[in-house]
Amino acid sequence: MFEKLKKDSLKSSLWATVLFFAIGLALVIYFGLGAWYIVTGYVPFVELTPDEIKNQWVAVELTENYGSFAETTEKRENGPETTINVYYVIATGDYYDTDYRFMAIDVPVSYEKEMNKMAEQGGSIVFSGRIRKMDDDIYRYFKEYCTDAGMTEEEFEETTLPYVLKAYDSETAENAGTMIAFSIGVLFLILALWRLVKALSGGYLKALKADLASINVSELSAESDWNSAMEVTKGMRIGRLFTYYMDGTNPRALPNSKMHWAYQLTTTHRTNGIKTGTSYSLMIWAEGYKKNISILVPNEASAQDILNRIGSMFPWVVTGYSDELSTMYHKNRAQFLQLRYNTVDHNSGMTGADLFR
Repeated sequence: MFEKLKKDSLKSSLWATVLFFAIGLALVIYFGLGAWYIVTGYVPFVELTPDEIKNQWVAVELTENYGSFAETTEKRENGPETTINVYYVIATGDYYDTDYRFMAIDVPVSYEKEMNKMAEQGGSIVFSGRIRKMDDDIYRYFKEYCTDAGMTEEEFEETTLPYVLKAYDSETAENAGTMIAFSIGVLFLILALWRLVKALSGGYLKALKADLASINVSELSAESDWNSAMEVTKGMRIGRLFTYYMDGTNPRALPNSKMHWAYQLTTTHRTNGIKTGTSYSLMIWAEGYKKNISILVPNEASAQDILNRIGSMFPWVVTGYSDELSTMYHKNRAQFLQLRYNTVDHNSGMTGADLFR
C-alpha cells in the first residue's frame, strides 16, 4: 500500500517538479551570465580587443561617436509615433588603439541630444550595458550607413563588428531585475529538488498517516483495508474503514465513520460565454474537516455509481444534493446529523472480520 501510494504521489508530483525545474533552469541560464558580471564587476569596454567582443556586460566612458544610423519607435493607440532608442556608430578600444573596429551602441532617446553634440563637438558620457549581436534589420542599416559613408564592401568586412552595446537607462534597475530573476530561477531549482526528494522519501504520505491515526487505526490494518478496497475510479478506492483518494500529490484516507454527506457537483466551463466542457466531482462533508473534500471523477455515471456504493455501504451518510439539505447542513448541523449520522449504527453493513481488522 505505502509503496504503491508513494509511487502514485511521485507520478502526480512529477509534472509540476519538471515544470519548476525547466523554469528554474531557463531563468538561471538566461540571467546567470548577467548575475556573474554584476557580482564580479562589469568589464571595461576599452580593455576589450576586437576578437574578445562577444557577449559581455561592460562599462564605458564614451568620448566619440560617428553619428546615428537607426532608431526604434513605438506607436501607442490613438497616439503619435515616438522614438525610444537611437543607434550610433562607435569604435572599439581606446582612442589611441591602432587595432579597432566599428560597431554600434543603442542608447535611450534621452541621450540623443548629448550623443549628437558629442558627434559634432566632442564630450563624454558614461554608459553601462550588454553587448549583443545585431539583429538582421539593425545590421542592414549599419552596413548601409557605413557604405554610404564611403566604405567598400571589403573595408566594411575588415573594419566592422556585427555587435551592438545595449546601454542601460538605469544600471541599478537592470542589475536589480537581473538578480531578482536569477534568484527566482535558483529558488525554482531548489523547489524542484525538494519536491523530488520529498516524493522519493515518502514525504507526501505524512497526511495519510495522520488520517490513519485520527481513528487509531494501525498501518497494518490500513494496509489490509486498502488491499481489499474497491477501486471505483482512478486514484480512488472505497474500503470498509477508509475511502482513499488523492488530494493533489498527497494520498489521503477519509475515515468512512466520519462521513456526513456526499453528493455530485457538476461544473460547466465557459470561455467568453461559449461552453468548453463539463467536469464532475464528488463533494464529501465529514466530521472534523473544516471544508468539504472534492474528488474529481471522469463522468456523471461514475459519480452516481460511487454515491450508490457509499449509500449502500455506509447508511449513516446522506447522499444526493438539495437546497434544503444544504441549508440544514450549514445552518442547523445538529438537525442534519439526526437524519442519519446520529441514528444509524456506523458498523452497519460491516462483517465481523471488518470490525476487528
